[in-house]
Amino acid sequence: MVGCGGAHVTPSVFILGGTGFIGREVVTQAVVHGFEVKALARSDEAQARLRALGAEPIAGDAETPDAWREQLRGADVLIDLLQPKFPKRLTRRAVATMSVHRQRFTAGLLEAITALPEAERPLLFCVSGAEDLQPDQRGRITAASPLRSNARAFSAIGVPVRRLIEGSGVDATYVYFGALVYGPGKAFAEVIVDGLRKHRARVVGSGSNRLPLVHVSDAAGALVHLAGLPRDQVASRAFLATDGSATTQRDLLNLTAELMGRKHPGAVPAWLAALVAGRVAAESITLDAHDDPSALRETGFAFGFPSPREGVPESLERLGELAQAHG
Repeated sequence: MVGCGGAHVTPSVFILGGTGFIGREVVTQAVVHGFEVKALARSDEAQARLRALGAEPIAGDAETPDAWREQLRGADVLIDLLQPKFPKRLTRRAVATMSVHRQRFTAGLLEAITALPEAERPLLFCVSGAEDLQPDQRGRITAASPLRSNARAFSAIGVPVRRLIEGSGVDATYVYFGALVYGPGKAFAEVIVDGLRKHRARVVGSGSNRLPLVHVSDAAGALVHLAGLPRDQVASRAFLATDGSATTQRDLLNLTAELMGRKHPGAVPAWLAALVAGRVAAESITLDAHDDPSALRETGFAFGFPSPREGVPESLERLGELAQAHG
């Protein structure tokens, strides 16, 4: 980042959710790139983990931003990666409850930001999923796509949160990840990989839907890259941080199975998956959209894993599940 007079200024970021699956990767990459990194931590254990990654842990509870508001003063970027705890079944009712809680939290966060002098407020990075965006007639989504008017999957959370931020007057950047952020953790490891190992994983529906995807390393890398750009280049803009590979759900599961040395999984109807896992879970994995991340690429960002054919082998190797070389 370049300051007045052309002098180099070390970027500073404050991270919420820095010990999570994506957050750990963001902290790691930001530290490697020379950022000053602060991250909120509620427990002593979380503080120790953040310190080991090279971040300065800030003791506090995300639900009470007034208690740590002063730590935001002068930070360049505030990256919100907090994730709610998911119930076993992701029903519409469960997600509606999560949405109310998330909007309440966001309102408190916005109040904390606006309590600071305008010149000392961080740029808020609001992170959500590709299901918030409405595909065009060709099924394509871009950074310029409008928000969905009818809720699908987790858009019942992401869309009202964005509307809340837009109406607050707080400077913000909106970053959209894939319907699945894959890598050595979370849903990819706990549902897909573990499910294939235990012969429980199934393709939902036909599996022909183009599933917006991004490797966790690229998801984190996109945030760090954008955080290092001049504020006027990213404020009030949206970016789609997905690989654009147009990989289908079936292709992803079959590739993962092959690399694990397992049989291709069978399929179940979407209605049955909705009964078992909840309607929102079924809607998320069957999302069909051809994602176009050109706006992100135009800022100079390059994907380290441009498709699952590069990213899945790396993920499985880190999980100790890679059974064969990827040819």
